[in-house]
Amino acid sequence: MILFGFPTGRQNACSSCCRTRRRCGLRNQTPRFILPFTRTSTSKHSVTDESGPKGDPIAASGGHRAVFLSYASEDAEVAARIGNTLREAGIEVWFDQNELRGGAAWDAAIRRQIKTCALFVPVISRNSRARVEGYFRLEWKLAVDRSQMMAAEKPFLLPAVIDGTSESDARVPDKFHEVQWMWLRGGETPLAFVERVSHLLTLSEDLPAAAAGSLGSARHGGPIRASPELARYGVWPAGAAAQSAAPAQGAASEKSIAVLPFVDMSQNKDQEYFTDGLTEELIGLLTRVPGLRIPARTSCFYFKGKQATIAEIAQALNVAHVLEGSVRKSGNTIRIAVQLIRVETGYQLWSQTHDRTLVDIFKVQDEIAASVVQSLSATLLSAPPPGRTASLDSDAYQLYLRGHFHWNRRSPEEFRKAVRFFEQAIARDPNYALAFTGLADCYSLLPIYDRTARATETMPQAKTAILRALAIDDELSQAHASLGLILAIFDFDWTGAEREYQRAVELSPNSPVPHQWYGELLVNTGRFDEGLAQGRLAVELDPLSQVANLALGIQLNSARRYPEAVGQLQETLELGRTFADTNYLLFEAYANEGMYSEAVAAYARQKALDGVPASEVNTFHDAFAKDSWPGFLKARIQSLEAQGPAAADELASLYARLGDLDCAFAWLEKCYSDRSARLTHLKVDARYDSLRADPRFADLLRRVGLGS
Repeated sequence: MILFGFPTGRQNACSSCCRTRRRCGLRNQTPRFILPFTRTSTSKHSVTDESGPKGDPIAASGGHRAVFLSYASEDAEVAARIGNTLREAGIEVWFDQNELRGGAAWDAAIRRQIKTCALFVPVISRNSRARVEGYFRLEWKLAVDRSQMMAAEKPFLLPAVIDGTSESDARVPDKFHEVQWMWLRGGETPLAFVERVSHLLTLSEDLPAAAAGSLGSARHGGPIRASPELARYGVWPAGAAAQSAAPAQGAASEKSIAVLPFVDMSQNKDQEYFTDGLTEELIGLLTRVPGLRIPARTSCFYFKGKQATIAEIAQALNVAHVLEGSVRKSGNTIRIAVQLIRVETGYQLWSQTHDRTLVDIFKVQDEIAASVVQSLSATLLSAPPPGRTASLDSDAYQLYLRGHFHWNRRSPEEFRKAVRFFEQAIARDPNYALAFTGLADCYSLLPIYDRTARATETMPQAKTAILRALAIDDELSQAHASLGLILAIFDFDWTGAEREYQRAVELSPNSPVPHQWYGELLVNTGRFDEGLAQGRLAVELDPLSQVANLALGIQLNSARRYPEAVGQLQETLELGRTFADTNYLLFEAYANEGMYSEAVAAYARQKALDGVPASEVNTFHDAFAKDSWPGFLKARIQSLEAQGPAAADELASLYARLGDLDCAFAWLEKCYSDRSARLTHLKVDARYDSLRADPRFADLLRRVGLGS
């Protein structure tokens, strides 16, 4: 079960420079010299000085279409593969292939290259994170300094992550977080990456003409100026580009709006929780307008801090309009600036500025939502957005937003932080249904993200909180969905869970989460066609959500549509972030299909991305090479048994695949005593096919409510 989310590399021969660097023990403190890969260059260069045609890399193109790769020395082999792939595509790359002495001339050459390159690609990894010093950090600083002198719409920075390093934990300059990142797992360079680089290079060349034609006055109804909000995203609404971009999914409905994350313009930049919360509130309000299509929160937030044009965002989300804004907060006073843009023309339909105190925040949100509907005219929408039935304590609301901010970060530590804020919000306002719902979601999801957390301890707390939320507001869709989740994964009350999911969908038909969870229930109870329809609807409502896409892959796997499952999971991997469960679930789909070599490769790939030492990863390859599939299964069991009960579900499935029924049932009983949510798949899970003829399996199905 996927509950909002759970916690390939080509083996090319490394270049002579990489072998030399490793043999000599050279580190990034050793001076580095960047040499060009051109269409006619070879993989080996000889340089004798730092001037003239042989030594000066700038001579190749003047830098106007050159890409500068910056990396920690430990990542040299991966950087070489990236550089080679770009070069093979006809892209000029400046990349270190020699170790030369340092000095003023060398340092000047590096600075000159960063000053003149068209695109700067910092290679980010666990190695770069671990290095608190290194010449690559100076290169990053120089690139950031140069970007400060550029127009917001000019593409320049393109961070590339080559392993499981998260964006929030990467130890990079703040400026890197303002642009779109690429994820190149193990140094793989998919076509999407090459196309992205080529597009940004072309965009950089064409920018002066495009900007002149698309950026104009900010008068109401006129072409819009690149605002601070757009600068934050690195985007701008280029009218001509928007008109030429043809969405693959067909023309966007006129009744469609993407609400982009509002930008924190406060002096201390400490109001992200508030701006994110305001954005979500507006998404929620507009979602309730009949006939209006609003992409879900995950898809809208996918573009937060990334470098993309308004046209690209609109095309990805298939919308005709974009709502964006900013927030400045000082003490108890806020200024909210907001504008609605028609993508096809790049014109503002309207813009507004609201100066209020925090006490008025709910009224402002309602005013903005009403203005959006009014601006789309009565010919498009006949119904106003539903207003609020009650006001909340502003301090309680602030605490709720902080809790929701941490909850969205999806980790055991962040859940525990969120619990504290939700509890404080409830202390301020004991009738705050949403705060009780947030508290319940933290407790119910914690055992999914943290295998050491005991569901028998957290789920009763979750149920108490969600029943209180529904006692306060029985028409809160989120609360009904959350209760359905608890009934399904802890109480194994499938009838009650289905009733709650149906009620949640009825109250909020455009919210993807109830559809996703309802789809999982239907698939897990054997109603595959109905479940897949719900899963696909969740993806349609939130197309860039990794969780929704991953859940659909799981549902296809459970329905034994393995080729479709593999395709869906591979699409999930292309969404741009390292999502560990995707490779593990690819392993399951390949294994169920009998594609054992591919299964082992997917498993080993993710273990490497998780930072497991190569020697340990190789033990799985060696076991498979020596004893085929049974050898691999035994190697996995040996590695997992040290974890004990935390790995009960995995151990049960591995023993079942191996044909050791007694051990499989012993671990399944452990799952049952712990009320593991992973038992919800038991009826349809192909991993347990070897157990189905055993009476013990029928008894277990009966106990989890899935028996005949």
